[in-house]
Amino acid sequence: MNYKIFLSNIKDEKLRETLKLPLTLNRAGFVFDETKDPHEEIAISDCSVQIIGKTYLETGENISLSEKHFNEIKKRVDEDVKYKSFIWLPGNVDYSDSDKRQVDFINRFQHHLSNNMVLSRAHSAVQFVEDVRLILEQLPKKIYDTHPTDIFLICSQVDEKEAMMVQRMLSDIIKMVKLTIVQDSDLDYEEFAAQQMKVSKLSVIYFNKGADWAIPFAQQIWKKTGGASAESSILLIGDSNNPGNGDKKFSAPKVISSLTPNDLIPLEIKVQFDAITKTA
Repeated sequence: MNYKIFLSNIKDEKLRETLKLPLTLNRAGFVFDETKDPHEEIAISDCSVQIIGKTYLETGENISLSEKHFNEIKKRVDEDVKYKSFIWLPGNVDYSDSDKRQVDFINRFQHHLSNNMVLSRAHSAVQFVEDVRLILEQLPKKIYDTHPTDIFLICSQVDEKEAMMVQRMLSDIIKMVKLTIVQDSDLDYEEFAAQQMKVSKLSVIYFNKGADWAIPFAQQIWKKTGGASAESSILLIGDSNNPGNGDKKFSAPKVISSLTPNDLIPLEIKVQFDAITKTA
């Protein structure tokens, strides 16, 4: 899951970790925008991440910028019992040369941590971000309304028209559920797809023009559902008539990857479904 976070990452020349943290969070799939108003970002975020620097940056309100962000985050945590805040004081950093008022803030805030405010002394950005990810993934997941079915057809919005044609040609003979991935939707598509796949005999990820979406999605959902030990198989199928799909495949255990002329895709899906159900 790509978590939307508020990142209180005040650039500090005395603390190089403030430069490493955004890059590490990006690589781990976290989504944030450091250019927007902090109050607004806190309100729409799934959680908060704050690294405490050495420099006391005055705000004109008789508190530092770090303390201002801490107070706003704490308010959100106190109002929402499901909201988590992660605060990083790098354990390998000597804070003795910090601004005196910043040292006072560091000593003070540690006595005012609410429930769901996690203080980390990890020695590296990689370790800290991995700890954040592991804690978030242990949180209770939303349970979606799923339906037992024969085929679970997944496509992106750009291929909706072609996918509907495939669905129409198969729905009279095979029970189907279809999911269309829409950009910028609030739905956690990976989690919904993972839950629906558990009650589907075959999951089909279809692409025509959307190969750049389909391949990474297939890789992610394959990992999320157990990889080689997944309960059901995935058919990744693309339109071979599209010249841009020439090498668009993903090979892995429990994944069938196929490029097929568009008019034969419904038949290929039926063939693969029959083969899987016969061996089940």
